[in-house]
Amino acid sequence: MRPTKALGQHFLKEPAIAEEMVKLAEISSEDRVWEIGPGKGILTQALLAKGCKLTAFELDDRLEPLLKNEFGDKIELKMVDVLQIDWELELKKESTPVKLVANIPYNITSPLLEKLEEYHSYFSSITLMLQEEVAERICAIPGTKAYGLMTLRLQRIFDSSILIKVPREYFEPIPKVNSAVVSLRPSAKPAEIPDLDKYLTVLETAFAHRRKTLRNNLLHLTDRDHLAQIQEETGIDLNRRGETLSEAEFITLSRYL
Repeated sequence: MRPTKALGQHFLKEPAIAEEMVKLAEISSEDRVWEIGPGKGILTQALLAKGCKLTAFELDDRLEPLLKNEFGDKIELKMVDVLQIDWELELKKESTPVKLVANIPYNITSPLLEKLEEYHSYFSSITLMLQEEVAERICAIPGTKAYGLMTLRLQRIFDSSILIKVPREYFEPIPKVNSAVVSLRPSAKPAEIPDLDKYLTVLETAFAHRRKTLRNNLLHLTDRDHLAQIQEETGIDLNRRGETLSEAEFITLSRYL
């Protein structure tokens, strides 16, 4: 079966990588697991080998006969667009927090991460294969090119790390970029943020124009006099760019704005 470019399909073809993903995700027979985009089932097979209860979401109708023939009732196969389902309804059906393990289609990366941010409390762990560049953005530190809005939004709720890097030659068709497996687990020490909506607004404004200083970006939220007062009271130099500030500094800014 020929992969469909419109669906962002790049099928993993190395079983050892799938087995390593499952090992790193610490899957056991007690786990409830979601897989998004099972494709031809190489990761599905590795997950089932651990005896977990697996629900797989697949959009491509062409794959339904293959997956049903291969796995039968060993999996709960849902032929749907996972971005369009009622996530809260589906997750509330689960008896325990879910582990998500998936080699996701590239073209749903951003909207899927938004869903995971919104419904993070239902997941005990998330192990994703995605573009290496995106993995680096998720796990970035202040002062690096990769650090930005995505980093801060996800690091607010997850402890993240890159587990392994996967060369593009392990996929069919071969994509233009390498991939990486990233781990997202509930933050052990989540930061206290008094006003989450305001904090997120500050983040979005600070990174609206990456080459501009904080001062110029934040003028969309207040005036110069107030910004001068904030700089004096917080000690945060607003001539810096957003990519240089830590989470704690952004929390401080949001408290004063």
